[in-house]
Amino acid sequence: MYTAIITAPKTFLYETAQAKTVSDELLSGWIVGIQQSCGAYVKATTHYGYTGWLRSSALRRISPKEHICWNVNFQNQLLPANAANTSIYPDYLYNASAAAICRNIVDVHKEPRMQAKIICPLYMGSAILLCGRPEDGWQKIKLANGRFGYIPSSSILAPREAPCTPQELRDTIIRYAMSFLGAQYRWGGKTWEGIDCSGLTFMSYYMCGIIIYRDAAIVEGYPIHAIPLSQIQPADLLYFPGHIALYLGDGKYIHSTGKLASNGCVVNSLNPNDPSYRADLAESLQAAGSAFC
Repeated sequence: MYTAIITAPKTFLYETAQAKTVSDELLSGWIVGIQQSCGAYVKATTHYGYTGWLRSSALRRISPKEHICWNVNFQNQLLPANAANTSIYPDYLYNASAAAICRNIVDVHKEPRMQAKIICPLYMGSAILLCGRPEDGWQKIKLANGRFGYIPSSSILAPREAPCTPQELRDTIIRYAMSFLGAQYRWGGKTWEGIDCSGLTFMSYYMCGIIIYRDAAIVEGYPIHAIPLSQIQPADLLYFPGHIALYLGDGKYIHSTGKLASNGCVVNSLNPNDPSYRADLAESLQAAGSAFC
């Protein structure tokens, strides 16, 4: 077994080495453990406990030292750089320090100007290394494939002065979820180009430093615990048979649905008097879950 890093902007994880059925999507800079190989594919376990097969060309092997370097420390309570006074932070935070993309999609430019050649896109949650301080609104970064480029500094997460309050955390989870509104449904997807129901909830929490189970279930060992529906609050989760949604309050929830009438990330309601009511979901609601005490 060895450790590797995803070098492609994004890549699918498949159930088998035959790559017939998608199970998940991994992003640039994410770390995986490799167990075995089969042709052009390797069996990998993600840093959040999901296992499957991905193309070996989408990753490269890394050393334990480099693994530490690429560890995005969400525990520092990160927030969008354009919402923080980054001048208060010491230089070491910008010297080959790992950070994450906070916008749905951002182009990496070869030079710090919008007209410069685009190297590749990066998606929300992708890990990068910061190279020096931002200058004139641009941040030089190092990609997982070893290349260097520039992105708007407002596209990265920066350290926060103090931990979030529970209410701030709930609000931020909802803000990330709402940023996917209108994205098409894609089985296994985790990006603006296409996202599924558990991909939406996973990424909304992941961007706030909370790793929940990837699928539509409450699983022991992950931070979501069952709560009575009467106690549900905004940013808690709703569980249906094979489906999951994020509660917004006032009976409304956001989810990514494969139902052809919607085919994507939309807001619906549990209230039968609301025009956005989904009877099939409201009548099959199984459980509610929360990561908050």
